[in-house]
Amino acid sequence: MEEQAFAQGLSFPWIIAEYAALPEAEVGNIISARKRAMDAVSKGLNRQGQIVMALAFARAGDTEQAEKLADKVSQSAALDTVVLNYCLPTIRAATKLNQHDPAAAVEILRGTVKYDLSNEPGFNSLYPAYIRGMAYLQLRQGRVAAAEFQKLLDHPGIVGVDLTGPLARLQLGRAYEIMGDHATARRWYEEFLTIWKDADSDLPVYREAKAEYARLEKETPTN
Repeated sequence: MEEQAFAQGLSFPWIIAEYAALPEAEVGNIISARKRAMDAVSKGLNRQGQIVMALAFARAGDTEQAEKLADKVSQSAALDTVVLNYCLPTIRAATKLNQHDPAAAVEILRGTVKYDLSNEPGFNSLYPAYIRGMAYLQLRQGRVAAAEFQKLLDHPGIVGVDLTGPLARLQLGRAYEIMGDHATARRWYEEFLTIWKDADSDLPVYREAKAEYARLEKETPTN
């Protein structure tokens, strides 16, 4: 998928060529995400690039490549507080999600809370909170998951136009569905689908959201 295929205004501001790997992973284009990340690695990366691609690999389910890059970053950033307490835990927690170990992901991210609002150039869009929320969703803990995703909506200046912004609305819908509040869940799905009304119809995350919303429509009476 080319960068222009993302819904208008939803692409990462620094997206170019293989740097689209992370948003590709977030929308569910796993094969494309892995290919772009591998292309980026083959061309050589600075530390920021390594951080972003490590997270892209983690979100695309390539744990081996994610851990390899994370280890490399750890060795070169032994005195970098933000990298050690914001970036690396987020990457390692994301790998735990793919290993179906959300409890471990939550534990890894406990120490990142005070750094959630850090301005890390690699991925500064409240990714620790987003991954923490995803872990709570896997644990079926809707209330705490919703609190994490709400952080992204409460700090639009940090999230900007990154994909985590609209995706947080989708995840809020899922969190409220877990809580059994179908009416509120339905409203969050509607907000996400409205924002993404011009997105490619074949994006996996978009297809999933539409299918989930259709089920909620059947379960939620309209006024």
